[in-house]
Amino acid sequence: MEILDRSAIIIKPKQPYFDWVKSLDQETSAMEISMLEKPRTYLTDSVLKDEEKHLKKYFKQVFEEELESVLTNQEDWPQKRDIKTFYEWFDVEISDWVQDLSKKSLFNLLSQRKTLIKYFIQQF
Repeated sequence: MEILDRSAIIIKPKQPYFDWVKSLDQETSAMEISMLEKPRTYLTDSVLKDEEKHLKKYFKQVFEEELESVLTNQEDWPQKRDIKTFYEWFDVEISDWVQDLSKKSLFNLLSQRKTLIKYFIQQF
């Protein structure tokens, strides 16, 4: 077991987020909605003192990640993406204790995907 030098921002979408998703001109299946309902965790630098200041540092990046997970075209994102809107759209919790209980080593999913793509390209 290893304690990581990280904090976690844990978010769970609220109704305004789902209203925005449903307002888009694309079909959104019940399965996709159920996946969006699940909490998501973003690891950040460790926060020791001011959680509000810490969230102000990261909320924009988290907000944009959540929007991009549904729609990559930024022109269709909501114009208002301030911290007040973030709190209206997501339940937010910050944890300053992140412990890795797995015996497997951590990996970067994007790096792993790039490695796999290179491998498959070389094979063909």
